[in-house]
Amino acid sequence: MFYQIAKFAVYFYLKILYDVEIVGAENIPSKGGVLICSNHGSNLDSVVVATHIKRTVNYLGKKELFKNKFTSYWLKKMRVFPVSRDTVDMNAFRFAVDLLKSGEAVGIFAQGTRVKEGEEGKAKGGVALFAVKADVPIVPVCIVSDYRLFKKIKMVVGAPISFSAYKDQKIRTEKLNELSESVMNEVSKLGHVSE
Repeated sequence: MFYQIAKFAVYFYLKILYDVEIVGAENIPSKGGVLICSNHGSNLDSVVVATHIKRTVNYLGKKELFKNKFTSYWLKKMRVFPVSRDTVDMNAFRFAVDLLKSGEAVGIFAQGTRVKEGEEGKAKGGVALFAVKADVPIVPVCIVSDYRLFKKIKMVVGAPISFSAYKDQKIRTEKLNELSESVMNEVSKLGHVSE
């Protein structure tokens, strides 16, 4: 209940501060597990995604954000959960896969950190691994904005990508990286479509 109220409030707050336009929202499945993968140039990206699609979106956030008990409490209320970016965090991985298998939407940034426009950022293999292990589609999303007040934020949602062909297969790290990079290529293409 708290999540929905907060989502509603932030949605209108963003509408006041920015000109938000969503293209392709119908590409997000209305039910069932789904991995929502977007570019990440600003801390506001996850907020824009979470407030402008109908699904409840769970995010993994760097564990450093959870050191303060007050902040940690509210982040968890907003469906953000800690992950260690320094090591392979199997607890966070299993948690996210369980969410996906139970029919939840999980938001992820393929590059693992913010990458400004014009900068290079390689996709991590985790994106494909989540999708393969949970057997869920990946929906690519491109957010086009410099987040200047009262300027446009355009969120373009692409068609779902399936890696079901790799289910129950043992996939090498190189292949996972390749599959994840293919998702980021689709995200980049959506940015060009929005121009």
